[in-house]
Amino acid sequence: MLDRKKEIHFQEINMPDFITPNSFQLTNGLQVCVMEGGGQELCRLDMVFEAGSKVQNKALQASLCNALLLEGTAQKKGEEIHESLDFYGAYTQLDVNSDRAVVSLFTLNKYFDKVLPIFIDALKNAVFPEDEFQVALAQKKQSFRINSEKVEFIARNTFFKSLFESHPYGFSASLEDFESISRQDLIDFHSAHYKNAVLKIYIAGMMPVNAESILNEYLGSWELKNPKSVCTYSPPVKNEKIHLSKDGAMQSAIRIGRVCFNTHHEDYQPLKFLSVVLGGYFGSRLMSNIREDKGLTYGIGAMCVQQEECGYFSISTEVKGESTQLALQEIYYELKRLREELIPDEELALVKNYIMGQVLKSADGPFAQVSLLKNMHIQGVGFEFYESYQNLLSQLDANVLNDLANKYLKEEDLCEIVVGNTSV
Repeated sequence: MLDRKKEIHFQEINMPDFITPNSFQLTNGLQVCVMEGGGQELCRLDMVFEAGSKVQNKALQASLCNALLLEGTAQKKGEEIHESLDFYGAYTQLDVNSDRAVVSLFTLNKYFDKVLPIFIDALKNAVFPEDEFQVALAQKKQSFRINSEKVEFIARNTFFKSLFESHPYGFSASLEDFESISRQDLIDFHSAHYKNAVLKIYIAGMMPVNAESILNEYLGSWELKNPKSVCTYSPPVKNEKIHLSKDGAMQSAIRIGRVCFNTHHEDYQPLKFLSVVLGGYFGSRLMSNIREDKGLTYGIGAMCVQQEECGYFSISTEVKGESTQLALQEIYYELKRLREELIPDEELALVKNYIMGQVLKSADGPFAQVSLLKNMHIQGVGFEFYESYQNLLSQLDANVLNDLANKYLKEEDLCEIVVGNTSV
């Protein structure tokens, strides 16, 4: 029986034991990173291509190309490919963002030599059948029409366009783009960024028997190109206030934020910590004030996000139209508190423990750790980053964070986007 009269003993949270990654090269120089662990005979293979939306020549190229990669070759229809993978209990995941595209394969080790040839053939020899292309395009267009009626969708696109006006990070598709994209555009994008690729391979889980020789057989001849040097993008700080009225909207979507920097800047991690204090967990200041105390929203959050060439800070929420001005008032009130008042020691300790708990959660097992490692590699570091991260957290104090708030979270340096019932 649990003795409820006895005080619970708390332990200090320490960094998890990270799996030591190993690596080897294929005959074409392709680097394969391996994180071996777990107790089950299965693995995950991630192919990371520099094929994000920032390298596309036409809107929708990157996302449609990624979505249709496994939907048919000259010899096999998409349903045949998926049925073959299903037969061996394997499945795939496809993902794309502004910087990169990822194609993942999950498989039992005993079928690795059977599944990998099917997967690589489909990926490398994709032809993007016209019928599959038209179906995917119609579905995406319909989703776009629906989303375009949502105030949050409009606010998000307006926010990024305002922050990254002259950069692909700020680009969003329009309805007209769905009329101008063609199957040939996907073939061209695939040829330029997948068949002739900047590519990295990651394997997590238990390493299959003879995996190195099997990978060499099917990936050792993949055409590779050298990565371009990363250009740091530093747009000017803006103070735009854009309020867009949406007929019939019951709610208003609010986005407040600014451009900043990524992990290469010494202030990124402290600013990210400050965003957690403000709105990064359920007990944060914005949640406590605007949700719990005022009851204006179901949820509100603040985050500091890094991208390969830049970064941004953002506060986002949706509120009833008649509560828009009160929500804005309270958001700026909480920002002002960060600038004028020192964060209490108890709150600092709580947030530090929360962040350490999130690190533990995100490093639970080889699949989770390989996802962390991919992000670390994008930033040009490895797990050694975490050796200093806990020290960084421990050294953050109220004065440092107060200086940071006054440096980066001044009202005159923030863009304000409101979409919805702005007439109330």
